[in-house]
Amino acid sequence: MENILIYLRAEQHKTLQKRKVCVRDIGSIYCEDTKVAAQIGGLVIDNIIGKKAVIQMIDIIERITKEFPNAQIINFGAPDILVEYEIPRKNKFPEGVKVFLVCVLIFFGSAFTIMAFNNDISITGVFEHFYTQMTGTAKPEISELEIFYAIGLALGIILFFNHIGKKKLSDDVTPIQVEMDKHNKDTYDTIIDKVKEKQNV
Repeated sequence: MENILIYLRAEQHKTLQKRKVCVRDIGSIYCEDTKVAAQIGGLVIDNIIGKKAVIQMIDIIERITKEFPNAQIINFGAPDILVEYEIPRKNKFPEGVKVFLVCVLIFFGSAFTIMAFNNDISITGVFEHFYTQMTGTAKPEISELEIFYAIGLALGIILFFNHIGKKKLSDDVTPIQVEMDKHNKDTYDTIIDKVKEKQNV
């Protein structure tokens, strides 16, 4: 019998709302024979007992080759896959409340940080000194400097995060996205190591 060439691309992290994990749940499968690809996708490779489990690609390959001894598997994905079990929730209200509270916390936290920074560098004094130097008159309570400073601050935040609400201004990747991606990878690597230690005990 001819060898069956199978390409696998597993993701480093998957969140599932079921405990039985099939090959198709954790990544993509390609095979010229679509029936074989469908059969491989339906193979059960693990049953999550707790909240997290680590599935090793070597175990997936072993499971596939048991069913298809003539399979030649090429893996392009992660060697270890972190699978998290999430309890299906019908009521999304608590999740909405959490999002609202986080938004409020971030809003007031950011506002306090900006005010503390302005107070630390004495921005009021800087504006007064600059206005007097440029115009030769005493600065009024609210001048053009405060207005343009506020507009510039808002525009700077929008441009830095590259978002207005849910709308993205451009396809460029922002520094915060790069840092979040690095953080997520490091977090998943650490969790994978810890879960593997528990599983091997």
